[in-house]
Formats: sequence, structure tokens, C-alpha cells
Amino acid sequence: MASYLQFGDNFRHPACTCSITLGQLTGITVNPDDLEAYFEACADLRLNGIHAPFWMDWPLADPSIFLTPESLHHWHKEFYDHDLQWCIVVVGAQELDFQFSILQPTTGYRHFSGGISKLKQVTGRGHRDIQRYIVGLISGAAPRRFVIAICALMDLRYLAQCPAPDDNLLACIDQSLLTFHEHKDVILTLGTWMGTKRPIENWYIPKLELLQSITSSTRKVGALIQWSADATEHAHISEIKEPARQTNNNDYDPQICRHLDREEKLRCFAIATSLKNHPAPHDPNFRAEDILEEDNLDDGDEQETNDPRTALLEEMNHTHVVTDYFCKAKQMATARCDSSIPHRTFIAENTAIHLNFSPSRSGVKLDDVSTDFNLPDLHVALSSFLQHDARERGIVHGVGGPRQRPSINHPPILPFDRIQLWNTVHLQLKSFHNPNIVLPAQTIHASPPGPGWPKGRRDTILVNVDTAYEWPKSGLSGSCIAWQDQYLCYVRRLNIGPCDPATGMHVLKCAKHADGTPICSIIPLCQLRAFISIIPHLGDAADV
Repeated sequence: MASYLQFGDNFRHPACTCSITLGQLTGITVNPDDLEAYFEACADLRLNGIHAPFWMDWPLADPSIFLTPESLHHWHKEFYDHDLQWCIVVVGAQELDFQFSILQPTTGYRHFSGGISKLKQVTGRGHRDIQRYIVGLISGAAPRRFVIAICALMDLRYLAQCPAPDDNLLACIDQSLLTFHEHKDVILTLGTWMGTKRPIENWYIPKLELLQSITSSTRKVGALIQWSADATEHAHISEIKEPARQTNNNDYDPQICRHLDREEKLRCFAIATSLKNHPAPHDPNFRAEDILEEDNLDDGDEQETNDPRTALLEEMNHTHVVTDYFCKAKQMATARCDSSIPHRTFIAENTAIHLNFSPSRSGVKLDDVSTDFNLPDLHVALSSFLQHDARERGIVHGVGGPRQRPSINHPPILPFDRIQLWNTVHLQLKSFHNPNIVLPAQTIHASPPGPGWPKGRRDTILVNVDTAYEWPKSGLSGSCIAWQDQYLCYVRRLNIGPCDPATGMHVLKCAKHADGTPICSIIPLCQLRAFISIIPHLGDAADV
């Protein structure tokens, strides 16, 4: 058993088992009714003063086993309370806030426009959103060994959340923790762990000791992510805090109970009316086409479904149900309905691709698109694609490569001069560990300059350029990074460079022709595979 003096050790101390605790309690001869004397006796053994634990009569029960590490408080809260604070001291609060504020917003994730050093009431989701960027942002501003230590703890968190751990993954977790302990001295050397007035020079961090129990606990009870407190923490908001706001701030308990009771009655009434108003699948008037019509979305950020069964399920569970575009694409392909061809929703290998039913702009001239998006080679790229596709129909198109480059002032003649334009596309993947689990769709944006986006909005995507490789099992092999049947998309290529040993991240560079112009191409939309989040390498200080 570890005391606070041993919390920084690089090995796991013996567990405090059921037999040890009960043996210590048995050895205390003080009467539990004498609270002051009993508490003093318990303090000598580092016990909390409970003389009859609730689990003492449970057969085969051991708190060292069923009290597992918990991801929300032991991992994510530890990151915010310690790792992030160390980074703020090393990089500087003002600089790190500015770096977070200039990151490109991503649909579905929080954008920290005001920085992160002065956040209040940060939730677990906020912790995870900060974790997505922190290693990449500090890599150019912090000492190398400090970056390695922070990256090692970050690797541990991501690996520990795996829903299907095996021996190889557990070995990687142990190695990540060992890497942190090998480099943790730099944290104290830099004076990054600050107390109220001066730096702290010890490792009295209980959550750091709890990290040593991840692999042993996983072997005993399985994946630790299943024991997360996220659900109960959210219940505290929905069942306590929100009803409390409806009270008069007096005598809370009966008012909260009355509010929850009335809310439940309203929900049951809404469910009953939904069942009454919408036909069931066995109803002779029920038509599959009614739920297969593709949604007419305005901006791609809100995804609503017309399926009454899905809406009813959301109402019953009081949660949002992920739209399954894989199932929708299969239904669209087999249903005999007057849907548009090619379908707006289709499957490309392991990726489901969905376009809004109505384009963002219809019948727009190519010249206008070229001007609005600042794409001077749009006509050349389209001509090159059409010529290449005509010669070898159905091939996988690459991004870049040799092509004729006629004068921009004399663009090639195309068989059309107007196109339909979508500014958003939704990409959906399945869980890497369990293909039966459909992940939420990610919205990809490609918009011209406008209010709030003076240079336009272009997200980064992974494009398949080799049929011999399959995402995500093949990693980045056979793929390239690009900005954002037969739907086409204009992409700009980013070359995948070597992996930085300190951060474990690939370095991307803009691919350019010999004359310095960026390498761009037209490719079929079906070659898109996944959204890629890139972090700018800002160095010691970001440019103002």
C-alpha cells in the first residue's frame, strides 16, 4: 500500500485488499461509539473511520477489484488539474490562449475562442476537446523532454479508453507510463507545478498513483471505459441542477420531485401521441419511401431525421440517436422510389457519404466558382479529370501528378459551364474495435470567403489513392491528405512527412509544383475516407 510519499514511484505498490482492511478493523479495540478515540485509532492505520464497511459480508468481494480506475475523474480531470497547468506555465497563459483561439473550428467540437487558461465549470467533454490539440500546440514551444512526458500521459489516456483491450495494448499502456516517469523530472526542473505562491517539488498526486492500477484492473474487470462516471455526472445535471432552476430557491427537495414527476407525465403523453399519430411498420398505409427520403438540410450542422420511430426512440431515451447513413444508403439502393440518381447517400468501402438533398448553390457558373473559391486552375483540373476518366473509367484517381497546364487566360473547353455545388458533406465511419457500432457523422466544410471566414473554410480529409489499401486498417498507407455517381470534389494535396518521435504525429507540408503553385486535383467524392484534424505548428510564438 502506497502512502502519499510514494505517489510518484514508477511501479505499482501492493493493493489494499479486503483481508488487509478487515484485519486492521478487527485489530482496533476502541469502541466505535467513542467517535473521537475511534477516529484517532483509525488515523494511525490510514482508515476513514467506518467500522462496518458495506461490502464486508459480500462473498468474493474485494474493493481493490470492484473499485476500478475511473476515466472522467482519474484521467481527464487529472489532465486538466495537472498536465494542462504544467503546459500553461511552460508556454505561457497568454500565448497558449492565443494559440487555441486561432485554431480552425471543427463541427462537433468546442472552439476555445477565449483560450483555455481561465475556463470555469469545464466538463469532461471540454477536457477531451482540449486534449485533441495540446500536444501539437506545445511541441514547438516547450522543451523536448517535457513534450515527451505530456505526450506519454496522453497516449496512456487514449489507450486506456480502448473498448477491447488485449495484452499488446496493455503493454503499450505500461510503456507509456514508464516513459512519463523517465522524463517527469523535467517538470519539476522547469518549476511548472505551481502552488499558491511557489513551485511544488514533490509528486504527492493521488491520481498519478492510480494510473499504476490501469493494466492490473483491466485484466480483472475488462475495459475500464465501461465504468466511466459520465452517465451519473450527466444525471446530476438533468435530475438535480436543471429542475432546481425551476424552483423558488426554497425547500428544494419537494419542488424537484414534483418537477420530475410532471416532466415524466409530459414525456409519456408525448410518446403516446407519437404512437397514435405515426403509422407502425405493419400498417397497410405505411410506405418505406416515407422514411427513405433524404433530409433537406440547410447548413449541414443540424442533422434531423424524418423517421418517426427514431424520433420516438430519442424521446423515450431522452438522448440523440445517431443517424445511420450506412443503413440509409442500403435502403436507398434497394427501395423502389423516385429518389435522385446518383443517390445523395452512398457507401464507399468503410465510409458512408451523405450529401444534403438540395445543393448549396444550383446552376452556378464555373467562372463564378473559380472566382469565389480562388481556384484559378479549376477548368484545367476538370479537363484533366475528364480526360483521365474517359481513358480509364472507374479507376482510383490520384491527387497531383503530371498534367497539361495550359494558360489560365485560355482555359480548356468543357462540355458544361454550370455545376451544382455543395459546401458540406457528411462522412460516417464505424468503430475500429466493433464494426457493429456506427459513429456520429462528421461534417466536412468547403466554403468561399464570407462573414467570419475572410479566407474561406476548408476542412482536411483523408483520400484513398490506392485500392490495395483499406482505411482504417492500413493507416495512412495508400492515402493522402487533402482539403476539401458521380459527385466530384476539388482537393489540394498535403504531403505526409515523417513522424515526430516526441509527439508521435506526422508532419504535413503543402505539396507544390516546380513553379510553386499548389498541387490540386479533381477526384470522385467516393474516394473520401475520413475527416482529419490537423494542428498548426506555431513554434515558440504564434504570429499575430
